[in-house]
Amino acid sequence: MRTKGWIWSCSFSFLLLCGCAQPKVLEEVGLVTTYGYDISKNGSILGTMVELTIDPASPKDVVILESEALSVRGIRNNANNKTSKRLASGQLRVIIYGEEILKQGRTGIAETLTSDPSISDMTYLAMADGTARDLLKLKTEHIPDIGNHLYKLIDQNTKGRVMPSATLQEVLHNLFSIGKEPILPILKKDGKGEVGFTGVALFKESKLVGKINSDQSFYLNLIIDKYKGGNKDVEIKSSKLKPRNQQLNKTVASLDAVNGSSKIKLINREKVEFDLDVKVDGRLLEVTSMIDLGNQENIKLVEKEITKSIKREIEKLIAYCQSKESDAMGFGEIYRSSVRHSNLTDKRWYKMFKEAKVNVNVDFSVKRTGLNE
Repeated sequence: MRTKGWIWSCSFSFLLLCGCAQPKVLEEVGLVTTYGYDISKNGSILGTMVELTIDPASPKDVVILESEALSVRGIRNNANNKTSKRLASGQLRVIIYGEEILKQGRTGIAETLTSDPSISDMTYLAMADGTARDLLKLKTEHIPDIGNHLYKLIDQNTKGRVMPSATLQEVLHNLFSIGKEPILPILKKDGKGEVGFTGVALFKESKLVGKINSDQSFYLNLIIDKYKGGNKDVEIKSSKLKPRNQQLNKTVASLDAVNGSSKIKLINREKVEFDLDVKVDGRLLEVTSMIDLGNQENIKLVEKEITKSIKREIEKLIAYCQSKESDAMGFGEIYRSSVRHSNLTDKRWYKMFKEAKVNVNVDFSVKRTGLNE
């Protein structure tokens, strides 16, 4: 009897759950794959949505919707009033923020998204160089679905370590962690109808405070994450290497299969000082100077000059982040984990980070050259 009663109770509960659930027929639902947020002319939030159409009779694969509201939550509610389908965020993959809305810190980057269970923690976040609206309304023959195109662009460049990863989960973790600030990749539309990665947005809490270019983002990646299998052109400033192109007057070393790792260590907790050790290796494909790479002494010379160049660029990056009080590298997390009962706060760390000393040590080595050996 007990077994029968248990089965009956479970069946009844299941029927109640089914009865309470709101049915979602695909033909009646508008699947939003991408959101864009900007500041409208009247000061409210302008939302741009890429809706994936399910109806086979529809002439378009995607529809671009726009809506204005005083809150992020109200964007979708107002958009529902202007569409024949109930909008759902279950297939949301990318969220793009306009530059101005991040400067104002109006949306708090990602806090407003945490209460929506339909949005995945793995949704990619990015900033538009300009407005998100212009980026999402891009119309070209080779980009029929801008939402899917942006997702694939971000996904492959994130996995290839070209741009730093900025999923909703990662941004929220860094946002609420004392001693590390969130970052977002920057996407820009050019005059030829192409969209590309152009740099990284730096934050102090939820406000945009600075930007670094895509070249500098390589060095940021070296510090915050293990770098594996990428490629990089490193500019060398040395009187010992004469460039082939005298007009440009630059020597560039082209590296392939670049691997890198870093370690941050607190060495002085009173006058805050860190050692940053960066280890990099890669295959040397080309050097744009009149030098014989078949000579081992020349290889050692190039290694030494590349080491100097990487060290110089990392020091410039850290100095810039300190000037903006944006600890994108996570020195504060190292301090907090190294000093017991530090009682560190964001406000206190901003001042400490700005005055901290960082000793950058770079160890670069050539694994092999692009020549047959």
